[in-house]
Amino acid sequence: MPQTKGFTIFARASTPTSPYKTYSTSIRMPSPPPSDDEQSIASGSSNNSIKPSSATTSTTTVSSTSPGVNTPSRKSRIDFSRLENIFAPDDQSELPSTALSLWYILTTALLLAFHKEKLIGELWTYLSSRPELQSDEDLLSTARHVREACLKASTLVGFPRAINALLALQTAISSSHPILSATLSRDESLRSSALLSPAEKFSRGMALFSRIYDKHTPRVISTMSACSGGDLTHFAIHSIYGELLAESAVIGDMETGVLEFVCCLADGVAPQAKGHFYGSRNLGATDGVLRRSVVLTGETARMLGVGVPWEDGEEEERGEWRFLERVV
Repeated sequence: MPQTKGFTIFARASTPTSPYKTYSTSIRMPSPPPSDDEQSIASGSSNNSIKPSSATTSTTTVSSTSPGVNTPSRKSRIDFSRLENIFAPDDQSELPSTALSLWYILTTALLLAFHKEKLIGELWTYLSSRPELQSDEDLLSTARHVREACLKASTLVGFPRAINALLALQTAISSSHPILSATLSRDESLRSSALLSPAEKFSRGMALFSRIYDKHTPRVISTMSACSGGDLTHFAIHSIYGELLAESAVIGDMETGVLEFVCCLADGVAPQAKGHFYGSRNLGATDGVLRRSVVLTGETARMLGVGVPWEDGEEEERGEWRFLERVV
């Protein structure tokens, strides 16, 4: 397997049951319909091999800016149903059982990466109106997945954007489902449990790091320590790996790896995207999942009027993205 420079961040393999309390009440407030200027019919189609749906769908109008590519500002529309359709199963052997939630986990991360974290509230409005997500437990699980995606994406998109996204999500849920919001507010931190000591967090962080880098682990740690006086290694193992990403009770290891991959794609950082691409494979992501993730990122970028570096960059820059040819 090709080796990459830098270090990548993923979560350990585990799919435990949710440690949170359940949403016990059966009383729910209906989701308010989007305003008139948030409803439209998406036009155009993707030039990728996986075509998003062209059906009439819920969309959100936004003013677009690019975090990494200079493009003219214009009004764009987020058509969440088109994004959802990218992960519609057409070959069960290619997609995991978590594919139904993976699309909105990744979309959450992409909205933050493209500096549109305030649209997390609109994503919740779309999700909570879906007929397959109308039970109390489904709504609670969905809200926790979006919340956890904001937290895990913060390592790459920036902590302030994660804060803004979490506040937008909280506001949207409080407005549409106040009882659900109250249940979520009573959740306790998954990462401050007295059952997991600092030494155990370091241990699981190092175990995750070693799983990713295998025989190259000593060399990677030595390189990180040499360029940072040891602080980069300490922070990566203790905090990024041990504290945040190794917690997989809500979002598992494969989904976390792909989330980090699309954040790097959106930010246009090819070396790190390449590392997360192969790391996602190590964590169990199939070519079908990775292909759809690339399409999802590109489609979201186009909806927002943001450049797609592996398609729109200079020839030399596009050369850095050749690894994507393995799946697209």
